[in-house]
Amino acid sequence: MTTQIPPRILIVEDDFIIAADLATQVERLGYTVAGSVATGAEAVAAVREQLPAVVLMDINLHGAMDGVEAAGLIWQTCHVPVIFLTGNPDTDSAERNRPSGAVGVITKPFTRDDLRDQIARAISGAPASA
Repeated sequence: MTTQIPPRILIVEDDFIIAADLATQVERLGYTVAGSVATGAEAVAAVREQLPAVVLMDINLHGAMDGVEAAGLIWQTCHVPVIFLTGNPDTDSAERNRPSGAVGVITKPFTRDDLRDQIARAISGAPASA
């Protein structure tokens, strides 16, 4: 009997409460949380070390590297898909940066269905819906 290991999701969010809520929701959806980091530089290092299936990345992070720049580095070095998280419903910057590994955008506050659908789409490699 083989046990299937659930895909691992890295959370990149500089708001502790939102990061904790995301972790809870990811686990309830049956995935494993690979970790939670708060900066773009930490995200790049964590992805290189852990190679998660997907990264949930806040676009606006504190520090020298924002989420868009971190997503680009993650895609260039590890080809791990990134789902952007944003509190701003204007997702124009995220949409323009899809070639950098961003495969979706989730607007906060997010719904469980949207989180589930976006993660499943990223893992399957299916293109995001328009």
